[in-house]
Amino acid sequence: MCNSVLLRLIERFRLNDMEAFPLIYNEFQMLIHFYSGKIGEEDASQELTVFLLELLYELDISKFKPDTSQGLKRYIAVSLRNKYIAISKEKQKNEILLLQLYDDDIFYSDGGENNIFVKEILAKLSHKQRLIIIYKYIYNYSDAEISVLLNISRQAVNRLKNRGIENLRKFYLQG
Repeated sequence: MCNSVLLRLIERFRLNDMEAFPLIYNEFQMLIHFYSGKIGEEDASQELTVFLLELLYELDISKFKPDTSQGLKRYIAVSLRNKYIAISKEKQKNEILLLQLYDDDIFYSDGGENNIFVKEILAKLSHKQRLIIIYKYIYNYSDAEISVLLNISRQAVNRLKNRGIENLRKFYLQG
């Protein structure tokens, strides 16, 4: 969809033309679906759609020429990508905070000496190694699920997991 068509649709949308938004949405539906799938939450699609609605109202359309270029479409697509990144980072931050909240419950649930030892030995790992070991062996997440949660490749998860296990072996043998 070129600038001139998209600009006309945005103007119609701002004038409360109920037929304009579905036409605009259809242009970005696949992108919204793709990003919401990567985020992996039901609300992500709705959040990205609401963001699109807000963007259409706030956008300074005077900066775009009504020509056959696709600058406006690219601008909206990049804005959606930036929103996807922001949502992903927020999700990752929330997952890490949630994991840290439950760490104490997991390791001190029975107050046993073994649990305290496991917590101390895990504290010697890097932050990502510790998260991966906890996700993998306590919460039984797959490497693919962990890669999505931490926004890293599956290979990076495997590499960090193996290094973490090797470090755990060394720490265990030392003390």
